[in-house]
Amino acid sequence: MRLRPGSLFARVLLTLLLSFGSFALITFGSMVYYVLYPVVQRSTADLAAFMELSARTLLLLPSQARDDYQAKLLDEYQVRLLSGSEPPQNLDDYFYPYVVRLSQALSLRLDRPVRMKSNLIDGRRWFWIDLETSSGRVWAGIPRDRIGTRPMIGVVVICALAVLLVVLTAAILARRVTAPLTRLSQAAEEVAKGRSPEPLAETGPRELANLARQFNETSQQVRELLADRTVLLSGISHDLRTPLTRLRLALEMLPDDTDASLKARMRRDIEEMSAQIGQAVELGGTLGAGARDPEDLAKLVSEVVGHRPRILWRPLGRCIHSVNALALRRILGNLIENALRYSNGTVEVRLDCRHETPALFVLDRGPSIPDAEREAVFRPFYRLERSRNRNTGGSGLGLAVARQLAVANEMEIALSDRDGGGLIASIRLPAARAGDDTELVH
Repeated sequence: MRLRPGSLFARVLLTLLLSFGSFALITFGSMVYYVLYPVVQRSTADLAAFMELSARTLLLLPSQARDDYQAKLLDEYQVRLLSGSEPPQNLDDYFYPYVVRLSQALSLRLDRPVRMKSNLIDGRRWFWIDLETSSGRVWAGIPRDRIGTRPMIGVVVICALAVLLVVLTAAILARRVTAPLTRLSQAAEEVAKGRSPEPLAETGPRELANLARQFNETSQQVRELLADRTVLLSGISHDLRTPLTRLRLALEMLPDDTDASLKARMRRDIEEMSAQIGQAVELGGTLGAGARDPEDLAKLVSEVVGHRPRILWRPLGRCIHSVNALALRRILGNLIENALRYSNGTVEVRLDCRHETPALFVLDRGPSIPDAEREAVFRPFYRLERSRNRNTGGSGLGLAVARQLAVANEMEIALSDRDGGGLIASIRLPAARAGDDTELVH
C-alpha cells in the first residue's frame, strides 16, 4: 500500500507512530532514570571507595611491599596505582559517562575536585584519576574494558531497534485497519461506475465484517434493481413499439387524398417517439465496461463521422490506443449528434494523440451552456429549453447515455466554452495499462 499524504493509512500510521514513539521514549527514559542510573551510581560509589582505600593502603605500606601490592591489585582487580608520578602520554579530554560518574563519586569522598587523564598502555586505554589524600598523592587507573559497557553504542542500538519496532508495528496495525476500508472504497467506486465487483470478504473485526456484509447485500440489491429496471424498460419498449407499429401501418393505409404535410408530421412524430423509446431502453440497459483492445483512433473517428454533412474532420495519421471501441463510438456519435442539433454551422472533430491519455474534441458554434448547468445536462431527461433549443430540443438522454458509458469505461467527458462562441465537448481516454499496445502521433 502506497503512503499517500492525507490518506486514511497515512493518518492512522502517523497516529500510531506518535503514540508508540512517545511510549517508547517514556519507557526508555524511565529505564535509564529508575534502573540504569541507580545501578551505575551504586557501582561507581563502590569502586570509588575501593580505589580510595587502595590508595591509602598503598601509602601506608613500606616501600618494599608496594610493588607486590600494586601487582596484586592489577592482577585481581585491574586497578593500577602510581605514587609520586603522573601517568605518561596524556591523550584527550574525552571520558566515558561511567568514568565521569566515578570521578564525581571520588570528589564527594575526598571533598575536593579530582583531575582525570587518559593514556594507552600496551594498546589498552586507561583512565586515571588523581587521588590526593592526607598521606600523599596517588594516581588510580582502570582500563576501558574493566567498565564493560559501551553506553553510546547501547543507546544507538536500543534507539534503532525501538524505532524499527515502532515503525513495523505501526505499519502492520495501520495496514490491518485500513486495508478492508481501502477494498471497500475500491468496490464502491466500481459500483459507482456501473460495474459488479467481487463480493468483499466478510472477515476480520466484527464491525468491518458487518460493514462488508452490508455492502455486499447493498451491491447485490443494486444489481437486482438495475436488472429489474432493464427488464421493465424492455417490457415497456415492447409494449409501446407494438402500437407504434400499428400507427405506422395505419399511416400507410390512409387514403391518397390525405394531406401530405399531415402525413409527414405524423410520420416524424412516430419516428421521434420510436427514437426516444430506444434511447430510454439504452439508458436503462447494461452500460457496463467492455473489453479494451488496441484500436486506431483516427480510423474509428473517420468511421463515426462517415459522410455526415457539416462536419470538419482532418485525420492526422495512426493513433493506436487500447479502448472499448463500441462504447467510444456511441459516446462520440451522441456528442456529434448533440452538436449538429444545436448548431447551424460546421461541427469540428479533433483528435489529440500527443499524450499518454489521448483526447477527442467536438467543437460547435451553437449556444453555450452556463457553468452552473454543465453537470446537470448529463442527467437523464434534463433539457436546456432557453439556452440550447432550436425547436423543441432533444429527449435529454443523449448526454446521459454518453456519461454513463464514459464512467463505466474510465473515460472522462467535460464541456467548456469555445473561443469565439460555441461549445467544446471533450472525451479524455484512460491511460494505457501495462502491456497495452500504443502508438501515439507526435
